[in-house]
Amino acid sequence: MHPLLERIPRMQMLAVFESAGRLGSFTQAARELGITQPGVSRHIRDLERLTGRVLFHRTANRVRLNAEGEAMLIAVQEAFATIDQHLRSKPRTSTTFLLAANPGFAQQWLVPHLDQLQGTLGDIDLWLRLFDRNRELGDEAYDAAIHLTTTAKPPPGTRMLFPERVLPVATPECADSLGLGSECTANDLIDVPKLHLDARDRDWLDWHGWFAAHGIQWEPTSAHISYNNYALVMNHTMAGHGVALAWRGLVDRALDSGALVAVGPEADNDGNAYQLIPAPSASAELLDRIATWLDEIRESPPSPFSSNS
Repeated sequence: MHPLLERIPRMQMLAVFESAGRLGSFTQAARELGITQPGVSRHIRDLERLTGRVLFHRTANRVRLNAEGEAMLIAVQEAFATIDQHLRSKPRTSTTFLLAANPGFAQQWLVPHLDQLQGTLGDIDLWLRLFDRNRELGDEAYDAAIHLTTTAKPPPGTRMLFPERVLPVATPECADSLGLGSECTANDLIDVPKLHLDARDRDWLDWHGWFAAHGIQWEPTSAHISYNNYALVMNHTMAGHGVALAWRGLVDRALDSGALVAVGPEADNDGNAYQLIPAPSASAELLDRIATWLDEIRESPPSPFSSNS
């Protein structure tokens, strides 16, 4: 038996919780699920008892998630989304090649050149799968993955694309308003408004790691928003909402065009790199084709990002 079932023996409780948390109402959850409002209350009460966690603030007229409930809702929705994605996917055959990549890399390197990439694979159908977190890459769920991850003990056949080099960027207007420029030090960025990428289950450098690379122990002094993918961070950076960390290899064209400017020093994470990682059963010939194709476009990367998240 899965350990989760020992703690939560009826998965329906999670479905009821997800509905109530998303809608912010036991009554609306009951209507959506076709059960009674007391039934919703009972499922939530049982879930709280079994997990030992209070998930909602309750008043006489309404309920709302507390911090523990909000974290639980994110976890449940991500688990549901993973199962749903698996059930929606079509069984693959030897005439398909599933390439997984995170959205930032895909938007800037793959999507603008999909026709060329498909031509590289010949008669093999290309399936492009986007993933945001490490756990989304299940064993052999893909033929190859382009992933920013550790270079320690890579799987056989892995090709390194470029190392992780991270620098803070902003629009020229935002940089001017904050008095920032390329000559700024890490100390100059301690109190500026920052855009945060959710670092959970990712190997990417975050603001804590970037400051640590420059000898500074930094912690946020106020509440902040964390975005769940790099494309969202870049979109809001381009809108002038603050300073973001950006990755060499992904942001170079934006810097060259002047759309963004560097506002501090780079941090090199020698233990991480963007890599083309094959699944154990992947065709070595197809991997060689993709690696060669990536080498060909590296000198002329696509536009830095689109307006779509």
